[in-house]
Amino acid sequence: MQYHQSWFLGIVAALLLFFIVFMPMLGVRVRELLGPQVATSNNSEQLAAENESLKAQLAELTDVEKEMPTSTPNAVRAMVYSEYPFNFKNEMTLNAGITDNVAAKDVVMFQENLVGIIESSAAHRSVAQTIFDPNFKLHVRIGSSGYDALLVGGAYPMVESIAKNAAVSAGDIVYSADANVPYAMSLGEIANVSLAADNLFQEASLSFPYDMGMIQTVEIVKNAQ
Repeated sequence: MQYHQSWFLGIVAALLLFFIVFMPMLGVRVRELLGPQVATSNNSEQLAAENESLKAQLAELTDVEKEMPTSTPNAVRAMVYSEYPFNFKNEMTLNAGITDNVAAKDVVMFQENLVGIIESSAAHRSVAQTIFDPNFKLHVRIGSSGYDALLVGGAYPMVESIAKNAAVSAGDIVYSADANVPYAMSLGEIANVSLAADNLFQEASLSFPYDMGMIQTVEIVKNAQ
């Protein structure tokens, strides 16, 4: 096969030389016709690689547009690294870090909801503790009346220590009231309210407008302390 290719290229080269010397205009025309074919053959692998790269970039931009149609001023947008098939909900690893001005205690948001707080940051990546971590705790307030409570993370985050006489009901918004994060950031809505086991407080489960396992892009908000 290589012998035939060499023989063919030799014939083409001889013809081009003949046309260039004895028939310059025709030689130029032949080169114009053959040039793109030779270039396409030589660059096919490069073009294929560039095409795959563009497909990957398009997929990333599609995810960003789908999940984050608007942008918070001064926020850093980051992609969430996949941990499939484990899909741990208690933490997320992001592709933004110190070089992007991301630091510990910065807040991670998804569609205007607080979903986590940066724990550590390296040059080009960071790790966030999410509200689904059992060790996550945050002072919050509930509804338009602003009842104080404590959000306790876990597989099923709960709002605890709600005053027994507080008129809390399903659909009330739960928002941040902790000195360690920006004020009034949404965390979810009250789902079900019940009396705590100690009979001294109420507690409530939460509903969220997102599926934690499906999040692919987030925004990191600088936490000015």
